[in-house]
Amino acid sequence: MEERSSGRRQAARKTRPATRSTRSSRGIVEAAPRMRIHQQRRKRAAKRWAIGIAIAVLVMIGAGAAWGYFWLHSVDSTMSKAALSDSGLSDALTKRSSKSEEPFTILLTGTDRRPGETSARADTIIVAKVDPKQKKIWMLSIPRDTRVNIPGYGYDKINASKYYGGAKGGNALLVKTVTEFTGIPINYYVDVSFMGFTNAVDALGGIWIDVDVEIDDWKAASGSPDHRAQYIEPGYQLLDGEHALTYVRSRDFPDADFTRMKHQQTFFKALAKQMTKPENFFKIPSLVNSVSKYITTTMPIGDIVATAQALQGIEGDDIQTATVTGEWRSPYVWADEERKAELIKAFTEGGSFDGTATPAAEVVPSSVTVTIRNGAGEEGVASAASSILTAAGFKIGEVGNANQFVYDKTLVVYKDDTTKAAALLVASKLPTGSAIAGRGMYEFTTDVLVVVGKDWKTATAATTTP
Repeated sequence: MEERSSGRRQAARKTRPATRSTRSSRGIVEAAPRMRIHQQRRKRAAKRWAIGIAIAVLVMIGAGAAWGYFWLHSVDSTMSKAALSDSGLSDALTKRSSKSEEPFTILLTGTDRRPGETSARADTIIVAKVDPKQKKIWMLSIPRDTRVNIPGYGYDKINASKYYGGAKGGNALLVKTVTEFTGIPINYYVDVSFMGFTNAVDALGGIWIDVDVEIDDWKAASGSPDHRAQYIEPGYQLLDGEHALTYVRSRDFPDADFTRMKHQQTFFKALAKQMTKPENFFKIPSLVNSVSKYITTTMPIGDIVATAQALQGIEGDDIQTATVTGEWRSPYVWADEERKAELIKAFTEGGSFDGTATPAAEVVPSSVTVTIRNGAGEEGVASAASSILTAAGFKIGEVGNANQFVYDKTLVVYKDDTTKAAALLVASKLPTGSAIAGRGMYEFTTDVLVVVGKDWKTATAATTTP
């Protein structure tokens, strides 16, 4: 049995094809036939696999491009639909230069439209200039109560122009009114309903804001359930959509709209800075999806994305903000035409809004006159402030009581930019107090007015505690 099995194994060896290479002292001489066939099959399989992967990638890219096209087209249609229905809007705008790197202007408005309303007044009015090449932005706020000539309607508050124009012509009339008031040609129009504001902020994961003052305003938080977003404490913090809306809407300040406009400018600075961070660029589609139905704009979505990409890396110092100042004479803000001209000149020439401000170092205390009023209702606080400023060399005029004892914070009020530096110097000598523009809301004949608030005693106690 063993001999027959051995014989069969030997016969099998003689007839089986070689499965290994023959060898010599010099190494492999020739690959066996089976190995060559196997290698060829593996090469053909690898080639087919590579082609398959390439086709799959191309299909995915093609599908993505098609989805991107239809998404862009859908979003574009949604956001431009209301703008296109305004028959005169395209005529009111100035066509942008074909060069994508050239600066362009935007009229940015915020509308507080209630459910069921077909037209509304513009609550926020900002003329912005964007320079993609230099990575710079200028934002000029116009108080909504500013007295202007509305074409076809005469003199009224600037925010009324959107209301007068109605659902089919309000945007165009507002653009015409702003262009006539400023002399600035407007390339694009963007209106954001406050209903979509919270969605935009939440889509970005919140906005980091350095809140300068405590806010407790249930009216500004009327859109949040149970007014849960009415309170915001001071300090650098991440605001969600509801609290961010309270921050930009609140008017519960001594100078009402002017602090609100400052907060709006602060918000848009933070938004622009965070939107143009590389890690946030990929959030743009989600952001646009969440707010597209709340936006009316003539700016194509492709231009919006391209601009955001071009502005990546922009810093806070590259965003200039200012407000058209004026005097409050109820029911209007009468614009300071001289200051307005200075701001518009800086805007159009790409200069600094702060270029005309007087440096605080040039002001000496002996040249500054100060009125002091007790706005806290606490005995002796006005006299204490007077003693501190007299010792510092300031000339003190009237010392007395304010009309109401409702001031929580000490204010150092200046009339216009010519006395702003003086107010900053006065504020620097007091234990507490913030310099603000009076905007015609305070009556005083000196350079600066100090209204001592309820924070005075806490501040002075802190400075005298060993």
